[in-house]
Order: sequence, then structure tokens, then C-alpha cells
Amino acid sequence: MFESQESTKEAFQRKCSILISLIASMLLINNLGSQNSGSSAAFLNASAINTYAFFQAKSIRQNDLNLTANTLDAIVATSPTVSDSVKKVILEKSEAMRTKAKSYDSDPETGEGKKELLEKAKASEVARDAAMEKGPYFDFAGLLLQLSIILFSVVLITERRTLYLSASAAAILGTFLSLDGFFLFLKIPLLS
Repeated sequence: MFESQESTKEAFQRKCSILISLIASMLLINNLGSQNSGSSAAFLNASAINTYAFFQAKSIRQNDLNLTANTLDAIVATSPTVSDSVKKVILEKSEAMRTKAKSYDSDPETGEGKKELLEKAKASEVARDAAMEKGPYFDFAGLLLQLSIILFSVVLITERRTLYLSASAAAILGTFLSLDGFFLFLKIPLLS
């Protein structure tokens, strides 16, 4: 009878040890997901910032070209002593500047027109927000998985089977939240 109790105790301890190992593995996977989503969010944020900066540079350059063209037009209009041939050259230059400025609005060939840059920046923001949305799921999953490891460790020492249920519940919920962090199949209001 004593051997039976001892073998039951060893089986229970072995089961708890295996569960701790499995939960620790899940915690590692969870940490990987957490780091990837954080890195991805930071990269996409930098990408959006850089694209908006390029958009602003294009806008400034476009504005400069238009202002210069307007200045050249004003010089031609207010300078009666300028010869017609010089006026023609100045007006051609002015028109070339306006054409160049207009080309900054959209450039589908290179993807570097203001319209395309704005679309890229907004797409980076959407992807960044999606990556950031995953963070709280991984955070709470990590917390619950660590808690379950602690509780299972206490179960090993104290042999309290009531804590076993609490540890199991924390492990199951932590695993669910970790998977939800990867796939976002269920959006939880307090975590979103």
C-alpha cells in the first residue's frame, strides 16, 4: 500500500514536471511572438515616419518650384524693358518648373510621387497598429504562463491538488492568449 502511494505520488510529480516543461516551452514561443511584434511595430513606425518625411520634402520642393515659377512670371510681367526673346526663355523656364512641380503629385512608375508616398505611409501605420495590437495579448499570456509555472512548482512541493486546478487554468488561459496574440482570432476589449 505504501508503494502504491509512493508510485502515485511519483506519477503526479512527473506529470507536474512535464507540464512545467511544456508551459516553459510555450512561454518561450510567447516571448518570441512578443519580441517580433514589438520589433515589427518599431520598424513600421520608422518606415511611416521616413515616408512622411519624404512626402514633406517632395511637398516643399514642389512649393519651391511653383514659387520660383510665379516669381519668374512676375518678373516678365513687370519688366517692360526685357526683350521678347528673354521673356520667352524665362517663360519656358517657368513652365518647365511648373511641369516638374506637377510631376511630384503622382509618379506610379517609381512609386515616389506624393500620392504614392502618402499611401505607403498610411499602409505602414495600419501595419504598425496591427503589430502593436498584439502586444497586450503576449504580455498577459506571459504573465499567466509564468504564474502557472509558479503554481505548478508549489504543487510539486506542497502536493496540494487544489492549486493544480488554478495552475492548469492559468496555463490554459495563457496559452489561449498567446495563440490569440499570434492570430488575433478573438479580440478581447480590455486588451485591444
